[in-house]
Amino acid sequence: MKALFLRWGHLLAILCIPLQGSIYVFLGSNTGSDVFYNYAWIDTQIPFIKEFIYPYISWMPILYLGFIYLGLTNKSLFWRTILTYNVGVIAANICFAVFPTHVPRPIVGGTDLSSWLVQFIYTNDAPFNCFPSIHCLTSYMLFIIVNRHLNFKPVLRISLSVWLWLIIASTVFVKQHSLLDVAGGILFAEAAYWAVHAVLLRRSSAHQKEKQTLGATNTSSNA
Repeated sequence: MKALFLRWGHLLAILCIPLQGSIYVFLGSNTGSDVFYNYAWIDTQIPFIKEFIYPYISWMPILYLGFIYLGLTNKSLFWRTILTYNVGVIAANICFAVFPTHVPRPIVGGTDLSSWLVQFIYTNDAPFNCFPSIHCLTSYMLFIIVNRHLNFKPVLRISLSVWLWLIIASTVFVKQHSLLDVAGGILFAEAAYWAVHAVLLRRSSAHQKEKQTLGATNTSSNA
């Protein structure tokens, strides 16, 4: 059991996803009256397309599967992605707390599956905490990992990239977010990625200097 935990115990870090999600839900359900209307003229020109609800709801399974895949195949990249995720989402949650935003939603009728799924999402996700879009932040983060760190075959890499961008696009077509929210999610993801990159680079450099110093000391002692 101990050996099993040592080998796969790091996967428990994926529990940060529901933890961060619970913070998001808490902030959304406790938004005060001072909420900013986050919708511009250009957003009104984007049509509501209910079929985009399918890539929209695929976001959570893809997020979990992405972390599980990294945890099983590349432990160092797994931890780097976990750090990036938490830095980005914590920053987003802080933004939700100090700058709560609202995006208007259309009235959705119909009894078909697409309409029912949209109604389900609207019912279970308060129309607040829109900037930045967590859907966009995390989907773009996975896009970064796929294209900058994983050596997938071109067909798989392009297919995953296209689907991740469909998730990002779905946020505006199902009227969960504005274009500003999309841009914010992408910027938060890039900022979190490079912040973690800088910290890890500094840590690696310090470790390398420590090894060089230790090596020089040992050489001097042997001489």
